[in-house]
Amino acid sequence: PNDTLKLSDLNSEINEVQDKVIFLRLTASWWGPSCAEVPYFDSFHFIFENQPVVIFENIDDLNQPYSCEEWGEFGEEGIPILTTDENSPYFFYLFGNSYTWSVVLGPDMVVKYSAAGAVSSNIVQNILDEYQILGDQNYDGSIDILDIIQLVSLILEGEYESVGDLNNDEILNIQDIILIVNIILNN
Repeated sequence: PNDTLKLSDLNSEINEVQDKVIFLRLTASWWGPSCAEVPYFDSFHFIFENQPVVIFENIDDLNQPYSCEEWGEFGEEGIPILTTDENSPYFFYLFGNSYTWSVVLGPDMVVKYSAAGAVSSNIVQNILDEYQILGDQNYDGSIDILDIIQLVSLILEGEYESVGDLNNDEILNIQDIILIVNIILNN
């Protein structure tokens, strides 16, 4: 509400918030390779738009040469950017030691991935899968009829989400629906 975000606000261990994986990219306005990666980074917002993943980009040294608005012109309109005070590159010192640095945190604020360069969506998905209840299609922390409806919708649309693949055969089908029904009936 006051335009200040603390990572502790997203910590499901100490707050009553939904478990979310946090993907943070650290860069600086003067770092050319980061400019080129903006469209790739922005694609994560679309890949994970219906999943409990929070995505931030931290840009240090604004206006050297790019402002926040100019940086935004490299990518998709409306993608949120997280910046820090130029006199205190907090995230840079907390997580990385070079630009471009990618960090993925679990809902418990445990660093699950931290490395220079771009991260693949598979890494983020694997970390997300660690924290998800298998079968919980709508990520509400329980398995119920809504998850069956979501899974049927995915099957009809020919889409795949690993959280619905209960038998790990890399296909969403009636077998996965039967397994979700069995989970519901046995709980």
